[in-house]
Amino acid sequence: MSMTATVKDLRTIRYIPKPGEHQLSINLGLADAATVLDFARETGLEFEAVQIPTRQGIEIHALLLCQQSESLPFGSDLSDKLDELATKVSSAAIRHVYGRFKTA
Repeated sequence: MSMTATVKDLRTIRYIPKPGEHQLSINLGLADAATVLDFARETGLEFEAVQIPTRQGIEIHALLLCQQSESLPFGSDLSDKLDELATKVSSAAIRHVYGRFKTA
């Protein structure tokens, strides 16, 4: 499998989200899937396995949140739970990215 090959039948999401889009995902290569699934259940978030092409290759993530929002789409409760998750998995596994709007 080459560095640019993708996994068949697994949805691909962009490394850089669309403008205004928030993505919260957990890299399953760096975190235990059962721990991530438990976290998703606790927080009421959906768990979808997706692939993200990067310069280093394909990463498989549990996509927990993907939505358009001009503000942070989660409150302090979820933020606290993410901090707790970071004690159970590598904090490097947790990925929250936001697609910024271009300024004129």
